[in-house]
Amino acid sequence: MSIIRMNRLSALATILTLLSLLAPPADAQLCVGPDGLTGPCCTSTTVTIPTLPSLSFPAASVCWTGCTPATITQNVRVDPPVSTWCGNYESRVTISDASFVPLLTGKLEMDYSHTWEEINFDGQSLQVWRFLVKVDLFPLSGFDPTLCQSPTCFAAGASAFYYGHVDYAFNCVTNSFQGALSLFHPCDNFIHKPGTSAIPGVFHPAVSYAIVGPHTPANPFVATTLPAPFLPGVAVGGAVRDIGPPGAVCFFEEPIANSSLGYFGSACACPLSTTLPPQYSAQPLSITTLCGSASSSIWTPLPLLWIMLITADLGTWTGAGPGTPYPGPEILRAGEGFFFHSEGCFGIPYVDMDYGVLTEFGFPVLPNVDRPWLTDRKLSLASNYSKATGITPPYVGTVLKKTAHMINLNF
Repeated sequence: MSIIRMNRLSALATILTLLSLLAPPADAQLCVGPDGLTGPCCTSTTVTIPTLPSLSFPAASVCWTGCTPATITQNVRVDPPVSTWCGNYESRVTISDASFVPLLTGKLEMDYSHTWEEINFDGQSLQVWRFLVKVDLFPLSGFDPTLCQSPTCFAAGASAFYYGHVDYAFNCVTNSFQGALSLFHPCDNFIHKPGTSAIPGVFHPAVSYAIVGPHTPANPFVATTLPAPFLPGVAVGGAVRDIGPPGAVCFFEEPIANSSLGYFGSACACPLSTTLPPQYSAQPLSITTLCGSASSSIWTPLPLLWIMLITADLGTWTGAGPGTPYPGPEILRAGEGFFFHSEGCFGIPYVDMDYGVLTEFGFPVLPNVDRPWLTDRKLSLASNYSKATGITPPYVGTVLKKTAHMINLNF
């Protein structure tokens, strides 16, 4: 186990002991309020989320060459999100260099996942709203193609598809927001493969890219191959949500009935190697809900490398002690894969291409009366491609479709 993780876990254990005297009861109400998504199967609802501000912070810009990372500091700004329908929001994200010269920008598609409460290391309650995001980033005049952190696919005049998450954390004591963001652009094997990609070609076969924030002295992000893959087994709770096109009926989320997340093994996938750092893991995932929906990961045929759900180690925030900003000492992974998805309320089967994140630890999480199963180990996925009939490429490479199905699991 790495020294970073040992130190972080030791600090976290001490802080958890202290916070046990401060934390409110396990059924505490959220300080802002519920999101309106828990209710009867196949019944319409309205998503309730407060007005969210812009977010700005320094970020770690990472390139992995042969699954070995190199990091520089850049800056991220996410404009205030604008609601479109049923928890879908749009915003604009801008990536700037360390001197705030704009490098990349794009329209951020944001899909609301779920909300929960945490207690930070100062004993303050935070309500967090997680969004899964996808974006086609375009270079601006300040873009520097000589940096390892600059995707070489831009040289072909193409955009670069990134996926990940944005968290908004409202401090219930200071009445202020903090946030966290991850954006991941994998190597050619996943994003530019001919026959599956909207932007096929040989651009960066051994290099992947990420932008992760905040990255500050109070909570640095360290890009690394993590000491063990995400191996939780069976979820203690979670939900699936079917989202129709804009203007369609918005439904309550569907609580899971059964789930299983397995593990086949780890290796470097960029390039495919068992001798380089094992950044990628193949993990079968299956889910059924109390409302009759089901999702299960697909093992695609070679040479495609989606062996069920593929998770990629990105790194960990390493802050500890009072004054640590959100998200605390949290481990971060990206996840993507093809899924069979069946909508329980309508009986319609789909093939989905899902993207998302896996996070572990951070600040202690408090279950609430709406979601008593909440923990600090989360898997969140959203579709970018979803079709019931006429399953044809491209499936990847760009923002293809509005999100149709979402998964969130806690382990």
